[in-house]
Amino acid sequence: MKKILAILLGIISFNSTSFAYDFSILQSKIDNVKSECSGIKSSLDTIFGLSVATTVSSGIGTLTSTGALVAGLKKRTQDYKLDEETLHNDIDRFIEDYNALTEDIKNSMKKSETLGNVRSALLAGTTVTSAVSTGTSIGTTLTASKLAEKMSNCNKSLQALKIAKSSTESETEDSLEPIDSTIIEIAKNILSTCIGYDESNIKSLKNFATANAVVSGIGTGISGVGTATSIMANKTKDKEKNKKLDTASNILSGVAIGTSGTSTTLSAIQISKAKKDSSIAEKCENILR
Repeated sequence: MKKILAILLGIISFNSTSFAYDFSILQSKIDNVKSECSGIKSSLDTIFGLSVATTVSSGIGTLTSTGALVAGLKKRTQDYKLDEETLHNDIDRFIEDYNALTEDIKNSMKKSETLGNVRSALLAGTTVTSAVSTGTSIGTTLTASKLAEKMSNCNKSLQALKIAKSSTESETEDSLEPIDSTIIEIAKNILSTCIGYDESNIKSLKNFATANAVVSGIGTGISGVGTATSIMANKTKDKEKNKKLDTASNILSGVAIGTSGTSTTLSAIQISKAKKDSSIAEKCENILR
């Protein structure tokens, strides 16, 4: 009788251990998701901050380059009053009131010089803002490049977890013994919250940031040349040369408006794309903690 009892207890013991399921594979997949999907939110916050900085600096650059163009056009108006042809047409006034005309010429010369200096200063300001936009855009590009790889790895780890969860559920659903399904529920919660990332979105953001860096870089060069041209125009005594330099400086101011405006638009798109993934990342990382 004792022998029979011992055999029965052995069978029961064997059955109990045979149904003890090993969740180590599923646990490793969960741990991998935590590793690959954590830190994405902070990277997106960095991209958001850099894009905002680019928007602000390029926006200021648009204003300063616009101011430079306005100053240049006003300077041209004052220079027109000093043209020989204009003065020749004012010969009657020259005869009637020499002192008044001389005073007007002095005022126009002074205004022209002041406006030229203002244009040079504003273009120099645009050069600085464009350089800042170039730097922040390069920073965005580098961060987005690393983040694209991390998002790809996160998506792969989520897919691996999904497969492991399905496999575990399939292998344990017919078990006659009670199974601790806590880890399965954890996997389900992760998969329902961490829906994965649209990799094309971050790649698109990276492309916009790269384009922004190029545009801002061009703007830096254009503004720098415009500043030098404006300074030369203010210093030269040759009226014809002054006129050509003024025209060139005004044209460069106009181009600088275009590059700064384009940079502002591209930055706004970057911010929108960063926001799209940020909410997903926040929800996912909260449940992974």
